[in-house]
Amino acid sequence: MIKYNSKVKLHYSISTIDNIVFESTFDKQPVNITIGSGIIPQKLELTLYGLLTDSEQTITLKPCDAFGDRDNKKTQNVDISVFPNRKMIKKGNVIEIDMKEKNGKVTSTFAMIKDIKKDKVLLDLNHPLAGIEIKFKVKIIKIYD
Repeated sequence: MIKYNSKVKLHYSISTIDNIVFESTFDKQPVNITIGSGIIPQKLELTLYGLLTDSEQTITLKPCDAFGDRDNKKTQNVDISVFPNRKMIKKGNVIEIDMKEKNGKVTSTFAMIKDIKKDKVLLDLNHPLAGIEIKFKVKIIKIYD
């Protein structure tokens, strides 16, 4: 039975409420997680407590319980010259970029290209599923205790 700190092997899928699949492991290898590690949204994690091997569950999460609400302040205009591979610069593409934090640390993150105007690229740094109600489907493969 799943409890705090359980190590669990599971399959999952993330989809919109319209059943557009964003990510799934059901056609791949299952993943291993530790319950309580913060890897998955807390609201989803809480629904896993008490489940047994072979249990399946689908839960719908509001944006605030999943990937957050959209934040219009998380957009940034960047000079196109900072992109070495200009072929990737197309509206709608998701690209990986390095961002310098206030403390000087550089972290890697993903951004969606929202618009391109002459020498500027408008990046959206929100999670692609921010602001969207989503469904998580989970199948428990194994519980290691």
